[in-house]
Amino acid sequence: MVDPMKENIGYLLRRASTVAMVELAKRLKALDLRPTEATVLLSIDANPNATPSELGRLLAIASANMAPLIARLEVRKLIEREPMDGRSHALSLTPDGLEIIKQIQRIVTEHETDLLDNIPVSARKAILTGLRAIWKDD
Repeated sequence: MVDPMKENIGYLLRRASTVAMVELAKRLKALDLRPTEATVLLSIDANPNATPSELGRLLAIASANMAPLIARLEVRKLIEREPMDGRSHALSLTPDGLEIIKQIQRIVTEHETDLLDNIPVSARKAILTGLRAIWKDD
């Protein structure tokens, strides 16, 4: 079979992303976490006392999706909310959340190593530079 899209960057990015995320989801399943939940936990760890709206902006998660995500993590007692002002709540990791962060970091590190093993060492820097250029983190 001929893949007519194999030279299209957007198509290749989507295919690579799908492969990477499916594998990461399999690994995180052992912790009963989805990749987005793990990312939120890692982001709270890196940004203590961030608000849900700040995390949503950072991770490009709509507020309508952020609320149930935060609620799931709160029900699991991985995060807690602390009032900041009349409307906002700061998020922090609970002791259980801090413990699971170590496991998430191990899984992500192993996953990243396995992904990079598929890319020739000489091409890694160029690929990362190219991906960052497309993303344009503003």
